[in-house]
Order: sequence, then C-alpha cells, then structure tokens
Amino acid sequence: MIISKKFWDNENDAPILKRNSNFISKDNYEDACKRAGQFYNIMLNYIKDEINVETTNECNDKEILRIIRLDAERTFTNEENRTLLIEVLKSIYPIVNDYHQGMSFVSSFLLLFLKPKEVTKIVIGLHKHYLQGYFKAMPKAYVRDSRVFLSILNKFHSNLYEHIQNLITPEAFVSKWFIGLNVHVLTFESLMLFFEQLLKEGEIFLFKYSISLCRSLEKEIMKTKDVSRLLALLRLDATIFPNDYKQSENDKVGDFFINIIKNASKIDMTNIDLDKLRDEASEQMQIEEERRKKIEMERSLSDDEIIFSDEIEDEESDDGSESDNSSKSSKSGKSSDMKDDKIEKRECDI
Repeated sequence: MIISKKFWDNENDAPILKRNSNFISKDNYEDACKRAGQFYNIMLNYIKDEINVETTNECNDKEILRIIRLDAERTFTNEENRTLLIEVLKSIYPIVNDYHQGMSFVSSFLLLFLKPKEVTKIVIGLHKHYLQGYFKAMPKAYVRDSRVFLSILNKFHSNLYEHIQNLITPEAFVSKWFIGLNVHVLTFESLMLFFEQLLKEGEIFLFKYSISLCRSLEKEIMKTKDVSRLLALLRLDATIFPNDYKQSENDKVGDFFINIIKNASKIDMTNIDLDKLRDEASEQMQIEEERRKKIEMERSLSDDEIIFSDEIEDEESDDGSESDNSSKSSKSGKSSDMKDDKIEKRECDI
C-alpha cells in the first residue's frame, strides 16, 4: 500500500498509522518494504515448509462479513484500502474456519508493505505454526497460553506474578501481545523487530517478550493497585507511553520500545517446559469448566424446585382436604415466602 502516492494523501490519519511515529514515510518506504519482504523467508527458515495457498474469497457467513467490514473501517480511511483488507481476510477465513479481530490487526500491518497473497501466506503460516488456535472467536488456546505466561512470570519474577494475579486475569491484557501481535501497541520501528524475532524464534518468543515487557515496567506495576491503570500499563497504552516516550533522560526516542524487544531476545527459557505448563493450564481450565457446569446444573434444579401457592391449593383440593380461610391463607403465605426466598437466592447467585 505505502508504495502508492495516493496512500499518503488518503491515509495520513488512518488508525493503523497511529504508532508509525514517522518510521515510514513516502520518502523512505522502499527500505521498510524490503525489510518486510524478508518476513516470509524468515518464517520458512523456522517452519521448514512452504505455505501454498490460493487467494480466494470463500466466506459466506454474513455475521463474520459484517465484523470484517467494521474492522476494515476501523483500520483504513480509504475505501479502496478497506476493500483490499476485506478481500485478504475473506481469503484467510476458509483456512482458519473462524475469525478474530487479531487477524485484521496483523493483516493490515503487513498489507502496508506486502502484496495481498504474501500477506495471506504469512498469516496462514502464523495460524498453523506460531499461533495455533489463537484466531478463533473463542480461543481456548489463547486463554491457556495467557495462563502459561503468568506461570512463567512466577518463575522469573514472583513479586510481579503475585501483584498482577491478585488484581486481574491474564486474559484481560495478553491478547494485545499474543493475538494482535502488538499492532497498535508497539511503535512501527519496534514492531518490525518484534515480527522478525517472532518469525525467527517461534511461539516461545511471545513469552520472552511478555516477561521483558513486565520487567521493563516493574516499578510502575508494583506501585499501582488500580486495575484500570495496570491494564493501561500492560497494554502500553499511548496515553501513558506515547511514541516519543522516554524512560530516562539519557534515552533516545524509541529506545523504550526497542529495548523491550532486544531484552526479550536475551531471556533464557531453556528450562521452561512449555508443553508441561500448557497441560497444567488446560487441566485447570477443565476443572473450572466442570465446576461451571455443576453450578449451572444446580441452578437449573433450583428453578425446578420453586413451588407456587396455587399448586399447593390444587393438591389439597385433589386430596379432598378442607380448611378454613385462615388456614389457606397461612399455607398460601408460607408458600409465597418459599417462592420469594428461592427467587432471592437465584438473584444472589447471578
């Protein structure tokens, strides 16, 4: 896209460029395109398998098409570029057989530098070899790995682990790193480096990056007990970390973001058994799912136990028993109390 002269006139204020920070422009786009042009080769060196795809538009799910359209409108301002993104996402859909907004984030960033078919191959490669299960609408694999991240954090920085897990669940913020691959989080300069390292090292780099980011924000994280601020910190929200953010006076603009990536590459995870941690997280998720189903079953049975006053009266009538008005009123009142009590408990459960 960026090789077109029209792009800079039409998309100067596009949401996708908010983290550009003048890294690419109409004067230097060739260097960025050449660098991104190596992404697929880096991927091939890791997966050792060619990605063969035919660019098709086989998505007939109206709801998914509606969401894809909205995501395109949130990304580009020019209709031609929106259409291009939509076509790419529709071509990826048959392979993933689902859709997650993260697909749009990643595809839109790559489309800035690469042709649609090249983008499709890389995103499918990510889906098959790096982010398996992440691009689902309800990505259990991502939820599992967000918990794995927290377990790994506990091994490296138990203080950060305790502080974060006491305030928020990892699913609330890790998606920005693992599914969206830091598009809209990192500046373009650091994002290019992030993609290169991820494609080179594989999925383990996601966890290395996560540890590096938390380590770089240790002081800020430990001194806040506000959930909203903690989320903003972990998501590198631009209101706290603008493109020109400096962690110290001696830093150059951009160093903060670049150093997170560089330091991530140095983290040694040879003693981390990723498969074991994933099994443990999956087992815990299964326990939680069974507990949830049990609670739902108990609620269902509780609903069935509600006794209404007219049912009691009908039973008494069937038995041929007689009672005076005060007796009926008393039983009816008791039954009503039972009903109200049962409903009140259900409301508390909810």
